[in-house]
Amino acid sequence: MHKFFTSTFDASIYLQQPEQNAGRDEILEVGKLYYGDSKDIARTFIKFDTGSIKSEITSIGTGSWQTYLVLRSANSQEIPLEYSIFANAVSQSWTMGTGTKFDNITSDGISWKYRDGISTWQDNVTAGTAVFAAGTTGSANAEGGTWFITGSATQSFSNEPDDIRMNVTNIMHQWVSGSLKNNGFIVRHSIDVENDDLDYGVLKFFSKETSTIYEPKLELVWDDSLFTTGSLTPVTGSASDDYKVVVTNLKNQYSKNTKVKIRVKGRDMFPYKTFGTTFGYDQAKFLPSGSTYYQIEDYMTNEIIVPFGDYSKLSCDSTSNYFNLDTSTYAADRVYRLKIKILQSGITDIIDDKLTFKIIE
Repeated sequence: MHKFFTSTFDASIYLQQPEQNAGRDEILEVGKLYYGDSKDIARTFIKFDTGSIKSEITSIGTGSWQTYLVLRSANSQEIPLEYSIFANAVSQSWTMGTGTKFDNITSDGISWKYRDGISTWQDNVTAGTAVFAAGTTGSANAEGGTWFITGSATQSFSNEPDDIRMNVTNIMHQWVSGSLKNNGFIVRHSIDVENDDLDYGVLKFFSKETSTIYEPKLELVWDDSLFTTGSLTPVTGSASDDYKVVVTNLKNQYSKNTKVKIRVKGRDMFPYKTFGTTFGYDQAKFLPSGSTYYQIEDYMTNEIIVPFGDYSKLSCDSTSNYFNLDTSTYAADRVYRLKIKILQSGITDIIDDKLTFKIIE
């Protein structure tokens, strides 16, 4: 199962605009670059309401779950082929503010120097060097934010797209347990990178203010599959030659907060003719356990929303295979495409019957 939660607050801060707020800008930035001898550093702050996420995790129970911070690229500039990005839990509260980087110049929220437009990030500075609270750190001069050392997350890139999907499960565990207060994430380069003489360009991502579908998200995933076959018999052979995979109850559209079992059954491509009271083409057989998956894609953009994998396995009961569709965290007024993947005896079959459904408010 994959569920998505959009950010509540976000903003970027800049070394060269130390008191300027950009809380309402449509773009978030992480970077380090030089303008002649002048260095600029950009860091991004993102906060999610963990209350609804905690409720979902509680309903999962003792099962293993993972969370990912998801940021979509928005025309990054002059970034290197290889680099790493870090995320930490912010150690102090902050205010998003109402400014933008270029049009609405204000200082009423978070900035490089201030966490809320008034309070500095660190008051305990001796001879220009910050003295951080236990378990926290930040820039040497105590500007640009402070964060907890524990639970750091990172994602490395090597000549690949710059969208971020970073595993932040360790941080989420601490927020959910209450061992750390949720002040959001700070997303940044390492301190060593920010202090060296190299140019790392600017990573740009869509913010919560974007008019696109690519606002920052926290993705919660877990394996919700259950497999009980009852009196069903297994399919044999391959999906391309010997049996047919049929989705039996997918509707054209669903309301935003719908929960439904989508039935997926296997049946013989050409059932044997028998004397009986049941129609051969109605006889369901179960698909391979642990290696049959579903995938959901955005129909217009081809973006993969739920990928084939460990968190999209098909379940089974005495009726047929199925998966649970929960539309509550999908973007509304979008059309989605459904695909099925079967891995059996080293052979992979992708079933794409052009099945689509729309989610409405």
